[in-house]
Amino acid sequence: MNNLTKTAFLLTAFLLFNHLSANVTQKDSVDSYLNDIRSLIRNKDSFKEEFLDIEFLLAKEGHTQGKEKVRTLLKLYSAYIYKSDESANNYNDQALKLSRNIAFQEGNLKAKYNRAYLQFVKGNFDSSMSLLGELQPIVGPKSYPEVYADITTLKSYIYSERGEYDKALETGLKLLDNAEKTESDYILMKANSALSHYYLRIENYSKSLSYCLKGLHYILKLKKTEYIYPKIDEIARMTAKLNDPKGALKVYAFFLEIEKKLPPAGSYISASVHSNMANIYMSIGETEKALTHISRALEINFENNYRFRIPRALTVQAELYLQTKDTSEAIINYEKSIEAAENIDAFDVIKRNSLVLSELYAKTDKFPKSIDYKILYQAISDSLFTNEKEQKIVILETKRKIKEVLQKKKILELENIAQRAQFKGFIIILILLLLISSISIFSYLKVKKKNKLLLQRTIDLAEIQLRMSEKLSGIQHMETQWSIERKSADIPKTQPRIDKDIKNIIMAKLEKLEKENFYLDPQCNLHQLSEQLKTNPKYLSQVINQEKKSNFNNYINELRINYLLPRLLKDIEFRNSKLSYIAFSLGYNNLNTFNAAFKKRLGILPSNFINELNNSFEIKNKSKATAYALKKIV
Repeated sequence: MNNLTKTAFLLTAFLLFNHLSANVTQKDSVDSYLNDIRSLIRNKDSFKEEFLDIEFLLAKEGHTQGKEKVRTLLKLYSAYIYKSDESANNYNDQALKLSRNIAFQEGNLKAKYNRAYLQFVKGNFDSSMSLLGELQPIVGPKSYPEVYADITTLKSYIYSERGEYDKALETGLKLLDNAEKTESDYILMKANSALSHYYLRIENYSKSLSYCLKGLHYILKLKKTEYIYPKIDEIARMTAKLNDPKGALKVYAFFLEIEKKLPPAGSYISASVHSNMANIYMSIGETEKALTHISRALEINFENNYRFRIPRALTVQAELYLQTKDTSEAIINYEKSIEAAENIDAFDVIKRNSLVLSELYAKTDKFPKSIDYKILYQAISDSLFTNEKEQKIVILETKRKIKEVLQKKKILELENIAQRAQFKGFIIILILLLLISSISIFSYLKVKKKNKLLLQRTIDLAEIQLRMSEKLSGIQHMETQWSIERKSADIPKTQPRIDKDIKNIIMAKLEKLEKENFYLDPQCNLHQLSEQLKTNPKYLSQVINQEKKSNFNNYINELRINYLLPRLLKDIEFRNSKLSYIAFSLGYNNLNTFNAAFKKRLGILPSNFINELNNSFEIKNKSKATAYALKKIV
């Protein structure tokens, strides 16, 4: 009963837990994603191609042909893209040439896209956009989904870098819509990356981080390991912008940890890392460390001609000089950043820094200069942020929010349907468990009541047996003697009937031995008893079977239990002795044998019988005491 109840409660708790956990959703966790990256890196030896192992790829490129060779050359491009643009360009050109020779359209499109991306890295936005324009009519989300996703994402990047935020958002959202329609993990990865970049540029860091982590989910799923370093850098940057510089430094510590296990990130990523770390140290007032990092970032950017990184790095350096009260150096760096931004049409940098310069020149009483930069700021603002474009951004974001709400509503409806079905199932199971439990309890109580009644009847019969045995002992003795004499007289001496004679003799002797309690001897067995009766075991066994309607063992056990019951009723001290002593006094050498014999006869263990017997006597004694007390009162 107890086990059944426990099972019922455990199953109920399990179902309730599942029911409640269906509504629990996990929030994006940076630590969780970093752990996922660790797990993937631990198995890097099993995924040498996915981890762009250069030695492995070079060996593969040497013995492959056709399309597979093109794919390997494109992976070598990916392995070098952030390390050496010269090597990357070389492998990409080989892939492009081979794709044309074997008419491999997908390889041809990917290699052309790579050229556009290399132009973007160098800050040549117009050239990059022109190459993308050639590819766009050829590709689509269904025909060449990966190339389509790459092209669209890069366009969104360029729009964001130029400050054309309405176009960047529109492009990113359109890509996300197509990703959701096609259910393509690759397009989802790229769409989230485009939107993360857009929200980073408009300084909505919370949304940017959310899209970044969503994109990282698909990066890990697809094992696109070339994006791991950039994503860690982005996570650290946005963590710092969300007022958690310690958390950001922790992420960069992780960056350094995996750089020991993987090939270095390369100059393109390193420049960004140094720039972002300069920002972090500046935010916590560690100016010297910040200056060291930004100097290194600018050095890498100029060495490699990463033109679109230079304006932002110069802006960080200018802000550092402002923090150290060196206004003249700050102004110089702000002006350099505007000049660098004009070279790549990075209008958002020009707009922001022209406003800062206008204020700085006003503070230093250089009003003509202040006015010039104020005019520049106003001109850029008017061109980039007309009311129409601002409204367009609001409309695009609102539409996306509505779509997300509708999607969530649909998901909730499906979850509610599933939960209702689960709840119905839970109710049915619960009802069944309650029904089973009720039946079990009822059966248990019924059996318990029946056993108690049988036990009481046994006790009553034992008491009657005790009284009757004392009264009838003399009568039984006389009757037995008369029976023996009569049976002997009926036997003709001239024609002896051996079987019947032997039976009568054995029965007479056996009944005599019963009165002497022969069965209490632990050594009592069929052979020992047959010798005592001066007969053979076969005759003795036959007599017991026919006359006692039992085999020898059951016969002995019945005699012993019959002897025991009156003694338990009569002798309190004996009744409360150890069971092993009681068993031994009955001739049992083994307590288990005694328990089995007693239970077979009475359907209850001797220990339980004795407990019930004691309880019964206690109740009777109380009743007698109460009756006596009442009699005295009367």
